[in-house]
Amino acid sequence: MELKNKVNNLPNKPGCYLYLNKDKHVIYVGKAKNLKKRVSSYFDRVQNLKTTRLVREIVDLEYFVVSNEKESLLLEENLIKKYRPKYNVLLNDDKAYPYIIITNEKNPTYKYVRKLDKKALRSFGPLPIGSNARETLITLQRLFPLRRCKGSLGKPCLHYFIGQCSGACFREVDREYYQEQIKRVDNFFKGNINEVKKILTNQMQKAAENLQFEEAQRIKEQIIGLDFTTTKQNVEFKSQTDVDVVSYFIDEEKIAIVTLFYRAGKLLFKDEHVQLYFEQDITDLLDSFMTQIYEKNILPNKIIVDNDIELFDLNEKYKSITTHPIKDEEKIIYKIAVDNAQEAIRKSRISSTTNIGNESELLIELQKKAKLNKEPYRLEMFDISNIGNEFIIGSCVVYINGRSARNEFRKYNIESKFTSDYDRMKEMLYRRFQKALLEKRMLPDLIIMDGGIIQVHAAKEIINALGLSEIQIIGLVKDEHHNTSFLIDTNEEETKIKDQPKLFNWLSSIQIRVDEYAKSGFRKKQNNSFLKSELEQIEGLGKKRIQDLFKKYNTISEIEQANQEELFKILKNKKALDNLNVYLKSKK
Repeated sequence: MELKNKVNNLPNKPGCYLYLNKDKHVIYVGKAKNLKKRVSSYFDRVQNLKTTRLVREIVDLEYFVVSNEKESLLLEENLIKKYRPKYNVLLNDDKAYPYIIITNEKNPTYKYVRKLDKKALRSFGPLPIGSNARETLITLQRLFPLRRCKGSLGKPCLHYFIGQCSGACFREVDREYYQEQIKRVDNFFKGNINEVKKILTNQMQKAAENLQFEEAQRIKEQIIGLDFTTTKQNVEFKSQTDVDVVSYFIDEEKIAIVTLFYRAGKLLFKDEHVQLYFEQDITDLLDSFMTQIYEKNILPNKIIVDNDIELFDLNEKYKSITTHPIKDEEKIIYKIAVDNAQEAIRKSRISSTTNIGNESELLIELQKKAKLNKEPYRLEMFDISNIGNEFIIGSCVVYINGRSARNEFRKYNIESKFTSDYDRMKEMLYRRFQKALLEKRMLPDLIIMDGGIIQVHAAKEIINALGLSEIQIIGLVKDEHHNTSFLIDTNEEETKIKDQPKLFNWLSSIQIRVDEYAKSGFRKKQNNSFLKSELEQIEGLGKKRIQDLFKKYNTISEIEQANQEELFKILKNKKALDNLNVYLKSKK
């Protein structure tokens, strides 16, 4: 009755609403032009249907009133990022596609990036993940040279001598030169590759004449690759325009969202996302999905969505370019996108290994296998990596609702005085949870220790000492080949998990991730230690100046690429800078 009263008393105003379960965890965040009308619809529309899992789980709600639609969009994005609700669309933190960009500089250069650079002069993509995008970049660098070196070297660089640099290394380059090269690159990505093919064919023939058969074969493969990417497709847009087609298919309790990316009228690649579906508002789901996609990727000229999507309710960022399929070619291509979404659902059901869209089922399986008293909303896994007793790094990875929360991962430097794994684990866990208590941060429902009973006991000792006995603790053990083997449940009993492939692969992926995260930490620490000790041999570079260098630059390579003015601002000593330059040259 209390929930019903809250729903009945909601204001007829725009805002955001949050649904909470019995554990007070946020399970869904939505936005509405009219809070009362939207929230009431969730409870009204299922009266004559089976009660959905989402509605069954709601025991409370909270809401925020805002003054306009833009505020509700921003608030919704922030709330979803904060709570990572299991019934919202949540893309991976690294959901960004490859791009080839031309930098916006006086002397521009090419770059391959995995996240759209909105400051770039030109951006070409998104390009298919796993494609030959890097090979395409090399082709462009060779055929349409921009700046290839750091620039302002005072002498021609190696790339200039082989015709792959504009010459910005030693001279002023006319602006018209760059404009002409960029125009040719634009034509290349529009599919006009005759010029490129002609140049490559001449190079291939010349290499063959000079008996450079390996080089001739490499160029031939480049030409074949270009032919493949520009072959006329059965279904493409007649106009050379950039179009994204965002479709979906719902089957029982799953929804697949498929995006087809068309560039210059041709299909570049497709992206699939599968997750649970329990009668959420479909416009809200698609809107949230698109907001996350276009936060990190370039907007096309047009976005095509299903007729059931309320265009008026979409994010202002892309509302003006979004349309239903109207033209015949749009209807045909949208049908292809829906067929792909249907196939994505089928694949997720028959696969014994994929975890896409199965996070909730995995958590329920884990609850049973590990004998947990409830489904874990937030879990944290810990590991330690070290080289001898010198470089010791602890790591923690965080998963919320079965999905990684990358921005909450943490590393911990462990002092060498802690010589056993037992003591190192205790030190890391004490620091993490003492700080969490002081800062009143959210605590996990479950801790997974990467290791056996010793690591589990170390965790229990610290958790009990801090008065956090409600947090459950299990272990994940590797075999002699360093692969995931079995699980230690809350009763400290060994439990096999290989008989449940999806759960096994999911837990194994978490174990690999925490291990790699720890190792990346000690590798960086080790490298920096070696570098700093080397730099200490340079006259004029004391610990303070070396420290200041590594505050700004992570590696020697970054220091090499820095300009002299930046380095002088840090070192504030001409002699020290000269000695550093001598050292850097000796490393080459």
